[in-house]
Amino acid sequence: MTNKELTLSGIKLNIVVFFMVAPIWFLVSGGFVYWVGWHHYWNEISQALHFKIVIILFGGVLVHELLHALTWMVLNGKGFRNVWFGFNSYSFTPYTHFRRPMKVWKYALGGAMPGLLMGVIPGLLSYFLKSATLNFIGFLFLWTAGGDIISLWTLRKLNSNQYVQDHPEKMGCIVIEPEIKP
Repeated sequence: MTNKELTLSGIKLNIVVFFMVAPIWFLVSGGFVYWVGWHHYWNEISQALHFKIVIILFGGVLVHELLHALTWMVLNGKGFRNVWFGFNSYSFTPYTHFRRPMKVWKYALGGAMPGLLMGVIPGLLSYFLKSATLNFIGFLFLWTAGGDIISLWTLRKLNSNQYVQDHPEKMGCIVIEPEIKP
C-alpha cells in the first residue's frame, strides 16, 4: 500500500495565506464598501472593534478549531478522544488533528465548516443587516480559514469516498490508497 501526503509546510502556508488577504477582502468586503461607502465602513469597524478585536480573534481561533473537531466527530461517529489540539510554534499556527481515517467528503466538510460558519455566513448576513462590523468579522475569519481553503483545494481531484488520514504533524492529510488484491 502506497500512501501519498497532501500537506503544506507551516511557513510556506502562512506566506500564501498572507497574500490571500487582498483577494479575500475584495471578495467579502469590496461590494459592501462600494454599497455603504468607505467612511461608514471604517467608522463602524473602528468604533465596534477598537478593543474587542483581540478577544474576537483569540476566541474565534478557539471556536474555529472546535468546529473542525466537532464536525469530524459528528460525521465519523467518534468521540472526543480521537481529537488532538495543538499549537505549532514554528509556523505560529494552532491546529486540530483527528486521529481516525475518514472519507474525503467528511474531511473536506470538517475543513470547510469554520470558513463557512464564521466567514461566509457573517459576510453574507452583513449585506442584509448593513453591518460593517459583521462584514469585517466575516472577512477576518474567512482569512483565518485561508489554510483550510488551500487544503480543500488540494483535495479537489480525489474521489469523495476515498479515505484520508489527517496528518498528525503537518497541515493536510495522507491519502490512504486501497490495497489491490490479486
